[in-house]
Amino acid sequence: MRKQILICLGTVFFIIVLDQVSKSLALSHLNVHRNYGIFLGFLSNSTTLFRVVTLSTLSAFLIFIYSVLIYLLPRQVFFLKVTLSVVLGGILGNVVDRITRSFTIDFIPVKLGTFVASYNVADIFLWCGTFYFIFSIFRHEDKIWHPDNARNRYLINPKEQLRLAFKFLLISFFTSVFLGVFCFSFLQSLHQLKGGLMYEFLVIYIVLAFLFSISTFLIGVIISHRSAGPLYAFEQYVEKLLTGKDEKLVLRDGDNYKHLEQVADKLRSHFSNKK
Repeated sequence: MRKQILICLGTVFFIIVLDQVSKSLALSHLNVHRNYGIFLGFLSNSTTLFRVVTLSTLSAFLIFIYSVLIYLLPRQVFFLKVTLSVVLGGILGNVVDRITRSFTIDFIPVKLGTFVASYNVADIFLWCGTFYFIFSIFRHEDKIWHPDNARNRYLINPKEQLRLAFKFLLISFFTSVFLGVFCFSFLQSLHQLKGGLMYEFLVIYIVLAFLFSISTFLIGVIISHRSAGPLYAFEQYVEKLLTGKDEKLVLRDGDNYKHLEQVADKLRSHFSNKK
């Protein structure tokens, strides 16, 4: 797992460095297009400070989601982790531009009929990674959705799991409120929220707060499953052992309480010696 994480982080870092080097060379030798918006020109008319705050927050949220996925995805889908790293590297490559330069540097022209646009290395990695990610979901769905040792449901102990998930939800909600008040007060004190910017700020904040809260709720369910699942599997194993079924307990990759496999082996040997 540690080796996979290092490879994924190295992929993100490599793409960001490659993208920044290519843009520096383009600035010196090519005619470049400067894009001041975020996506399709969104926020192109906003102030530099507002764009930086928005992009930094969006980037932090994406890094949070990426980190959770890298941790939770099983080792069997390492290719999917690398694909997500390519996508994140492409996104952050452009984010670094907007934070350090206030605009994105595009220097690769694309013309298809009447369609004319400019892109950069980060865009290429982003689009290629996104398309391969979608392709992988359908091409390797058996490994992603149906690993050999997967349990059929995530709510093994609904009462306890949902209780923990709602705790995660409340923590994320109040954290979002606290950070929202801080950002609003900070930008307002600098006179950055005027006219349409107030509307843009509220839309971005509400969407991010909602996504963050839902994400933490689902993470709570998944994390609790890693504890509730092994206990449930061990209970089922003991019941089968008492009825005479000689099976080996194999827990899911990433489960907590992995020591229960050793306990199960001792019980199995004990009952076998009694026969």
